[in-house]
Amino acid sequence: CDSLALLNGRGTISNGNEPNRSNTNNNGNTCNDGNSGNYHGDESIDQITVTAGDIESGVPVPSGDFITEGGRAYVTVKLWCWGSGASDTADIYLTQDASSPDWQLLNSITCPGGGAQTIVQAFDVPKGTNQSIRVNFRWGGSASTCSPGSYDDHDDLIFTVKENPNLTPPPTPAPTQPPTPVPTRSPTPMPTNSNGPGPSGPQTASYDAALGAPKCSYGLSCDSVGLLNGRGTMNNGVEPNRPNTLNACTDGNGGSYHGDESIDRIVVTRASGGDGDLTEGDLVTITATVWCWNTGSNDRIDFYYASDASNPVWTQIGPRKTCPGGGAQTMTASFTLPPGSLQAVRANLMYGSSDAGVNKCVTGSYDDTDDLVISVKPNTASIASISEAAVRPSKHDDVQGAIEFSAKDAEADFLMKELHELNTGGVKPDDGSDGGKGKGKKGKGK
Repeated sequence: CDSLALLNGRGTISNGNEPNRSNTNNNGNTCNDGNSGNYHGDESIDQITVTAGDIESGVPVPSGDFITEGGRAYVTVKLWCWGSGASDTADIYLTQDASSPDWQLLNSITCPGGGAQTIVQAFDVPKGTNQSIRVNFRWGGSASTCSPGSYDDHDDLIFTVKENPNLTPPPTPAPTQPPTPVPTRSPTPMPTNSNGPGPSGPQTASYDAALGAPKCSYGLSCDSVGLLNGRGTMNNGVEPNRPNTLNACTDGNGGSYHGDESIDRIVVTRASGGDGDLTEGDLVTITATVWCWNTGSNDRIDFYYASDASNPVWTQIGPRKTCPGGGAQTMTASFTLPPGSLQAVRANLMYGSSDAGVNKCVTGSYDDTDDLVISVKPNTASIASISEAAVRPSKHDDVQGAIEFSAKDAEADFLMKELHELNTGGVKPDDGSDGGKGKGKKGKGK
C-alpha cells in the first residue's frame, strides 16, 4: 500500500501545501499539522508505504505476497529533515482497527541526516482486516501520537490486511448427522515436538503496567523498539512509561536528549542462532543501544539478569563496561538463560562509576536504568532426563532413592554454581552489605 504523493508536504507550509490535510483518521482524534517553515527546507512527511516482508541484515526484503494477519510487514517513510536531522524524530504507530484506532508505538527513529531521508520499520501484523499506520514527525519533544509543534507533521495510511484462517476461524457450521464410518486401521501417529508449538519468530515488546516494564511473549528474540527511548524527564527526550524498572530504581532527569546519557533500546537474541523460541539453557546476547556523553570515556554500563521478573534478584553479567566512544553506541553482554518462565534483563548506564547498591542501579542525575522482561520456554529435554533418573527402580528403594536424590542435589548445586560463574564472569553478587553508599562524583563540566 503506497500513499504516493497524497501526503507530500505539510499543512499550509510555504510552497508545500499538503493535499487533503491533515490526512489523519477522523475516527480517532483528528491531528492538525504545524504550518511553519518552507517546503523542503523544514520538516515534512512526503510518502508512506506498507509492504509484506521483513528487514534482513538492515535491508528491506519484500515477500511478494499479501499483507496477512500473523505475518510480517514493514513500513517505509520518506521524510524531509531539517538541518543535520539530529533534532527530528519520527514516531511510528500501528492500530489493528482503523475504524476505532488504539495506537501502539512501533518505534521512534531519529533522522539519520538532513534533507531527503528514508526510514524503515518492520512489525508483526496483528489480527484485523482494516489497519492503519500513523507517523508523527516532530522537531524535538517526546514520543506522541499527535505532537503540537508548529513544524510537526502527522499522517496516517490505512491498509487492508488479508485474513489468516488459522487466526480467524470460520463460523461453526450447523451440525449434521455424519454417516456411519467404515472401520479403518488407525495410522501410526507422527512424532510430536516435545517443546510444544513451533517457533513464534522475533517479538516486539509492549508495556506491562503490572510489572512496570516492557515485556515480550515467547519468541526467537525480544525487542523494546522505542519503549525505552530517552531518560526520565530530560529535555526533549522524556522516556515513555518511565522509569521502566521492576523495582525502586529511578532515572536522572539532567541534561538533554542525545546530548547526554540515555538508554534508547534493548534487544535480547539467541547467540547460538537457530529459529526456535528462547529456552532455558540458551546462550543469549543483550544488545543495548545507548547515547554516551562527549567522548564516552566517563560513561559506563552494567548488565544484569533475573530468573524471576515478578520477584527479581539481580545477577551482574561480567564486569562494568566503558562506552567505546561518544554519541550513539551499541554495547552487549551474553549469558545463559537459567530456569524460569518469566525472566528479565537490565541495563544501567551511568556517568562516572558509583556503587550499584542493593537495588542494582546507580541513580545519579545523568543515569538511566531500564529493564526488559522476556518469556522463556522450559527445557523439556533436561526435565525429562531428570525425571527418568529420579524414578529409576531399585530393590532397595528407600536407601537407593535417598542416595540418588542426594547425588542429584549435589550435581544440581555444582551446575548452578558453574552457570552463575559463566554468567557473571567471576563478578561476585552484591549481598547488599554496602547499603546504598556510593562514591561521590563531580558534576559534568559543560
